Amino acid sequence: MKCNCTWTESVLALIILVFTFWTVAYSTWVIAIAAILLLLHALTCKSCKNCDMGMAKSESRSRSRKRR
Repeated sequence: MKCNCTWTESVLALIILVFTFWTVAYSTWVIAIAAILLLLHALTCKSCKNCDMGMAKSESRSRSRKRR
């Protein structure tokens, strides 16, 4: 199953923001659950782990080149 990380993280961030400013009896539980889901997504999503990081790529290239 392909994960659309942008939507997942955006929805969870909006839930956290809404319940941070809208204080009700269960808002701390909603914030905690959304934060746990965001953390689990970050740790288990294979799509996030395969991200192409430009800076890390350029560092590995510069190290692999032989200096003369």
